[in-house]
Amino acid sequence: MKFLHAADLHLDRSFEGLIDVADSFQPYLLQANQQMLTNLVDTAIQETVDFVLLAGDTFHQNRPTLKTQRYFFSEMERLHQAGIPVFMNFGNHDYYQAERYWFTFPDNVVLFTKETVETKRFTTRTGEAVAISSFSFQHPTIEQELLPQFPVKSSEAFHIGMYHGGQMPYAPFTVAKLIEKGYDYWALGHIHVPQILSEQPWIVYPGTPQGHTQKETQLSGVQLVEKRDGLVKVRSIPIAEVQWKKQQVSLARVRNNPQLFQAVREQVQFSQPTLLQIELTDGEALGSELRYQVTSGELRMVLQEELPEQIFLWQLTLTDTLEEQPYLAVDEALVKQLLTTYEEPQVFQELLQELDQNPIIHPLLTQQFKQEVIEELGQTLKESYRFRKSVPSDETNN
Repeated sequence: MKFLHAADLHLDRSFEGLIDVADSFQPYLLQANQQMLTNLVDTAIQETVDFVLLAGDTFHQNRPTLKTQRYFFSEMERLHQAGIPVFMNFGNHDYYQAERYWFTFPDNVVLFTKETVETKRFTTRTGEAVAISSFSFQHPTIEQELLPQFPVKSSEAFHIGMYHGGQMPYAPFTVAKLIEKGYDYWALGHIHVPQILSEQPWIVYPGTPQGHTQKETQLSGVQLVEKRDGLVKVRSIPIAEVQWKKQQVSLARVRNNPQLFQAVREQVQFSQPTLLQIELTDGEALGSELRYQVTSGELRMVLQEELPEQIFLWQLTLTDTLEEQPYLAVDEALVKQLLTTYEEPQVFQELLQELDQNPIIHPLLTQQFKQEVIEELGQTLKESYRFRKSVPSDETNN
């Protein structure tokens, strides 16, 4: 016997925290939720599962758009044509209200619609008996514990508990009480980060299969559960259409600004549509200019044009090992003019008058030495301070 356990699809949910999304990447975001559902159905058919469990929050709201409803029902019909039943409950986001659905659920979709526990029984194509106990939200919250309503396993049927919730005010439970029921598998929903609470029996949060925020990066997809020779095995199958990734890009071999673009192209390679956060490291050779361009946002926008269309660079950060340079409210040109003044022999001699009178040091104060001192001073000032032209105008007014 094999079945898929999925939860928290959140169809209709938009991607959060994104600004200035590249036009070429917009279609990937618009199609991501639908394609995720298609990937789920494809997986169920390819794995020839006996049934599918949808453990709540299939939709992001309890009034799904008609477009999303139509697409969902068409995908459920594909499972119907493949002879695969679907057992579905409703969570705190898509809490059940019958009048919100404008299309008829296909005959293969078995719904749990009450806030009281029901048990559905059926037999697989291979003759194995299965019992599924579950409930649904009819309101945004359920504060009481519903576990007492779940029957204790009392037959040879493979017994599954399908439960959306976990903590107050969303149908709280404890793992110990789940185990007491004697079930063979607990199909949980509500928590978006994949978690295995127990392996004897399996008590599993599959997590959301498609991350919609930068925090939803730890995805496992859907769980393929297989019972063979009395043993239950579980493995994850990813179905996300768009992935969130964070990658460090080392600039250790970069010696000038143009080389940075090549370093990014070489180190960033994703074939799947990707929402990417790049963290630049080892950028000391590029100095304060790198920090400025990262902070201003200009470098992120230019790098976006260097990347393939299936990658959207939504954030660019810098691991800054350089100390922040103090700001001098003068033009760099004025500093150069002052240094030129010190190149005049009389001025330089007055500056080093005491040293010049030392008979041992005097022979060392050649014109070449003076020139080297001036150049070294200029370089030190340039590396140690920011000048007026190097910072945004609003900073100079602080």
